[in-house]
Amino acid sequence: MKKALFLALLSSISLTAQANDKLSYDYWQFGYIHSAGETTSDKKGYKIDLVGSFDNSTYLRYIAQEQTADVWNTVIGEVTAKEYSLAFGWHTPVTRSTDFFAEVGYLKQDGEGIIRGDTYGNDEDGYLANIGIRSRFSANWEYTLTAGYRDVDFSPYVDELNHEDDNDTVYGFETHYYFSKLWSVGISVSEEATGLTSGLHLRFTP
Repeated sequence: MKKALFLALLSSISLTAQANDKLSYDYWQFGYIHSAGETTSDKKGYKIDLVGSFDNSTYLRYIAQEQTADVWNTVIGEVTAKEYSLAFGWHTPVTRSTDFFAEVGYLKQDGEGIIRGDTYGNDEDGYLANIGIRSRFSANWEYTLTAGYRDVDFSPYVDELNHEDDNDTVYGFETHYYFSKLWSVGISVSEEATGLTSGLHLRFTP
C-alpha cells in the first residue's frame, strides 16, 4: 500500500514538472486598442505582442503599443503616446491545461512632448512585474487573467501632492477563440495607466 502511494506521488510530481502541452509561448499578436479618457479624449491605437520561448518554462515577451488622444490639460491638441516593454517570463503548469506565470521587465514610454500636469504623452521609463493564470480550457478557447505593477516616475510632470497616483497597478482579462490550429481572435479588457482599456486582437501561433 505504501509503495503504491509512493509511486502515485512520484507520478503526480512528474506530471506537474512537465510543460503544459496545450499552451504555446511562441506567438505573434496584433490588435486595435481603445482606452477611456479622463483628462484626455478617448485614446485609440494599436498593440503588438510578440512572445518567444527559450525552453519549457521560460520565454521573452516584447510589446509595442501606440495611442492617440486630444489633451485638454495645460495644452490643447492631439498627442500620440508610445510604450515599449521587454519582459522575461516564467511559467509552470497548475493543471494540464492551466499555467501560472510571472514576468519582470523594462518599459519605456515615448510621447511627442512634455505635457505638464498630465501623465499621458510624456517620456519616462521604469520596470514592470506581472503575475497571472493562463488556461486553454477547451480545444477552441483560452483565457488569461493578469495582475501587474508598473514603476514609472511622473513627478517631473505632475504635482504629486494634488495628483492621485493610481497608475501603478494593472488588472486584465483576455480570451481567445481558435478558429484554426494557427490562428485565433481575442478580446481583452484591462485597467491601465491610460484608463479602462479594451482590445480586439488577431494571433498567429506557428
